[in-house]
Amino acid sequence: MVSRMPSTPHHADDAPLAYRWAGPADPATPTLVLLHGLGDSGDCWPDAVRRWSPTHRVVGVDALGHGRSPRFSPEQLGVPDPMEEMYAATERTVADVVATHGGPVVLVGHSMGGGIAAALAARRPDLVAAAVLEDPAWRDPSERVQPADVVRERIEDCRAFATDPAGQLAKGRADNPTWPESELEPWARSKTQVDLDFLELGIANLVEPWDDIAAAVAVPTLVLLAGRGGPVSPAARARAAQLDNHHLDLHVVAGTGHCIRRDDPAAYHALVDPFLAEHAR
Repeated sequence: MVSRMPSTPHHADDAPLAYRWAGPADPATPTLVLLHGLGDSGDCWPDAVRRWSPTHRVVGVDALGHGRSPRFSPEQLGVPDPMEEMYAATERTVADVVATHGGPVVLVGHSMGGGIAAALAARRPDLVAAAVLEDPAWRDPSERVQPADVVRERIEDCRAFATDPAGQLAKGRADNPTWPESELEPWARSKTQVDLDFLELGIANLVEPWDDIAAAVAVPTLVLLAGRGGPVSPAARARAAQLDNHHLDLHVVAGTGHCIRRDDPAAYHALVDPFLAEHAR
């Protein structure tokens, strides 16, 4: 991918996030902006980029506190909702992409990035033509902050990737036998690039209720939900299906876990690629 990014992580509240892009330079080419999940980075889409970049400009963004983007400042970590700081940085970056490459763009978000993409699709339809949400981080308020043991394990895992990258990569390959091989190395590397101070908060979605955001989505939005597990509880899944918003198109992808595009690439692309053909123009 062609890169636009700082060489090292830094604090810069108003700086665009790091991103890289691949695909044709023709300004008429439609642009996809990829927003990754917690602990990943903008490099963590290689299989999708391989498929989409011949016909789309594909922009992989590093969220605030991830990859090569700025770290959270103490002030940002101390506000009532640090996820709104992540949202604001993402909105500025999407606006920068639109100003540079044209738009509006199609957002493709996973987990935490899916929640951010949904908020952008609700709040900034001038920037967003359509959105794809892969198992978005739609947790109810009582479940928003994850348990301390889950957070501790996540941080320990990130440190393990830094101290034993080969061993953790081998474990990831064994634990995820259906993942495309190209996905594994960027996924492993991303775990060494996360702001651990942010991870300690145990959050990945906005304080604003997810169903209020979903109800306000104002552009065509494809929502893929994991067949097993994932952040969207059965009760939340039922409420999502009952939302009176004709822009939302929900699909449960049978047999997949939280990383749908990695667990079953064929099923993911069978749903997403026709949607992009219709809405990424």
